[in-house]
Amino acid sequence: MKPLRVALETQYAFGTGTGLGTYVRNVATALRARADIELTEIAVPDVDVWRFDRRVLWDQIIAPRLARRAKADVTHFTGGTLSCFPPHPCVLTVHDLAWLAGAVRGRSYSRMYFASAQRSLARKADRLVADTETARAEIARRLDVRVDAIAVAGAGVDDEWFAIERTPSDPPYVLAVGTVEARKDLATAVRAIARVPNVRLISAGVQTGYAERVRKAADVAGVSGRVELLGYVADDRLRSLYAGATALIFPSRYEGFGLPPLQALAARVPVIAADIPVLREVLGDCAIFVTPGDDEAFGEALARVLADSVLLGPLLERGQMRARSFTWRSVAQRLVDVYRSVA
Repeated sequence: MKPLRVALETQYAFGTGTGLGTYVRNVATALRARADIELTEIAVPDVDVWRFDRRVLWDQIIAPRLARRAKADVTHFTGGTLSCFPPHPCVLTVHDLAWLAGAVRGRSYSRMYFASAQRSLARKADRLVADTETARAEIARRLDVRVDAIAVAGAGVDDEWFAIERTPSDPPYVLAVGTVEARKDLATAVRAIARVPNVRLISAGVQTGYAERVRKAADVAGVSGRVELLGYVADDRLRSLYAGATALIFPSRYEGFGLPPLQALAARVPVIAADIPVLREVLGDCAIFVTPGDDEAFGEALARVLADSVLLGPLLERGQMRARSFTWRSVAQRLVDVYRSVA
């Protein structure tokens, strides 16, 4: 069979490190490993898509121009945004609808573009892709499209996460991973550790203006000396942080998938997560779930983890087994099925 020519948007793998960058890098690697795919990457590394004006320029002019130049059988846009005049056939991955859901705050022009405008533009894609069934249902509802017009391709866990050798730190620390923004609710994690003596909180993730609210919450709770916001860290450093963590705390109120807690399951790190549908879907019965925003309950869960390390064994075993079912190879297979359905 002649290889399918796919143009894949990999722009988000450059610049500011986020979960989106992890997604596109791993999807590209998995697709390149296939003999039935001829892959062209759409990217211009020096265009900073994390600046609003550059993002619009990328979405509306540069990306569609490069896609047409690639002369592919199908183009896959991976960042959740689409051009007014996209090349066809095309596939769009919508990781979440945080802007439409009001889970992300920003300037009025950002809300207009990422929420209002993209709500209409996303429907121009020949097929939409979601990361979870939960996100699929939300996308269908908020974008007013049929559920069967949206495929679920998921996300995966790199092999390196399973190879982490656990060396819990003494004194202990709890790790939070992800962009420091309001919907991730890191302030709840700060107030939670204030209830547990001698436990530190280390945050690894790009910081936004919300970081100042987190620092203020630490001041008010009297734990400024026990809270460390590292900002973005490279994968090697991040894995070492997982290795030493007593637990991963994930108080996020809104997600499209939730990759950090899945990586924690792979590394046999106990997960304390907000009880929201998408995290239930991804983590199954392999995490300790807590009511979102309830710092007292998060603190109690952390205290249990510290006290019951032996009893956690079965939970960690189940978690690692569950994480092994999330592979980038299977993600690539589901995406190729989508590509062929529209090409």
